[in-house]
Amino acid sequence: MIEITSPVGRLVSGHPMISHAVVDEKTKQPKMQQDGATPRVDFYVGLAIPKGPEQHWNQTAWGQQIHAEALASFPNGEHAMAAFAWKIVDGDSQIPNKNMKKPCDMEGYPGHWIINASNGFAIKCYHRGQYEPSQQIQQKEAIKRGDYCRLVFTVRGNGAAPPNTPGVYINPSMFELYQAGVEIVSENAADPNMAAPANAPATPAPGGGPSTPATDILKPPVEVKYMTPDGKGPWTEAQLSQAGYTPEMIAGLAKAP
Repeated sequence: MIEITSPVGRLVSGHPMISHAVVDEKTKQPKMQQDGATPRVDFYVGLAIPKGPEQHWNQTAWGQQIHAEALASFPNGEHAMAAFAWKIVDGDSQIPNKNMKKPCDMEGYPGHWIINASNGFAIKCYHRGQYEPSQQIQQKEAIKRGDYCRLVFTVRGNGAAPPNTPGVYINPSMFELYQAGVEIVSENAADPNMAAPANAPATPAPGGGPSTPATDILKPPVEVKYMTPDGKGPWTEAQLSQAGYTPEMIAGLAKAP
């Protein structure tokens, strides 16, 4: 099992503090907990991470970690199956999901990789930089679909073998509300088969190095913009922070004309 801190992305489905009943796909009846009497619930989120120059999500820093964990969990090659449950969706895909919805038609999906993560308990939520227990967000209304956020999540193989569906569990333990965004009001329903609950710790993992920021994320009303050493830009401070630049690194960049 590994733990990953995601880049800043956008909440496009689900809610970290709102539960949903877990229903059996075949019988359409609620699934029960081990006591046989208490209905199971899920807390799930769909996090849209902007695409960069990569051709596949497993070429990103976070995707490489997920892919490596799957290979380690399934040394017999099950990860190569077409039906392997990666819990990650190409937001530009025109292939309908099990709810007969095309990702490319869903608000906030195009141009992004969508990480579908879930847990059987409410995800701890904090405002950016405020991680004390007393600062945990208590009101679910403080978070809405369309806001920008980061996740701390664990990844592990689900232990299944054919004819069951091998895949990975992606279980969020911490949600950071990074910045408010334009609310998504369309019905971006998550595929219930994209995520499965399991306990996960809530210790953030260290982040990676800076990368070229995406142009379609984090556009706050900050007019000062910068050029990166590769000559690209201009970028806002928020975009550079999302790409991994520290305040010291940003201060050393040339300001855009």
